[in-house]
Amino acid sequence: MFIKRTYSICKVKAVSGAATFVAALIIATPVCGLLFQCGCDWPWSGLDAHCNFYKPGEAHQCPWCASLLAGIASTGMAIVSAVFAAMTPALTLAALRPVDSIALRILFGLTVFVAVAIVSAGTAALWQHYPLGLGRFFV
Repeated sequence: MFIKRTYSICKVKAVSGAATFVAALIIATPVCGLLFQCGCDWPWSGLDAHCNFYKPGEAHQCPWCASLLAGIASTGMAIVSAVFAAMTPALTLAALRPVDSIALRILFGLTVFVAVAIVSAGTAALWQHYPLGLGRFFV
């Protein structure tokens, strides 16, 4: 009984982590567009094709696109935090069915993703003096 229950919890964690990872990858660019008002969008709507980073002579460029360090560090930290949060043992609730537990874990992971993205985007906007989107609160 214990071995079967442990296997089930491990499977729930693995599925939750993988699904959160894929979802975070899909929403990373639209979150960038929302936080910086730079033009980044959903993958099926052009992804970063309309980002102000690609516009020559643009006075302000998206902090995540303009700085490789800021972009990779910010989104990487947000995605890793989200996957870790989705797989955390604190969310193991015996009363929930595995499907409900997976959904709760993914929701929690994506909430952590957005929270970390907001903090890291604010830091990147402040660091690069970016006045649009979230940056208007810091410049």
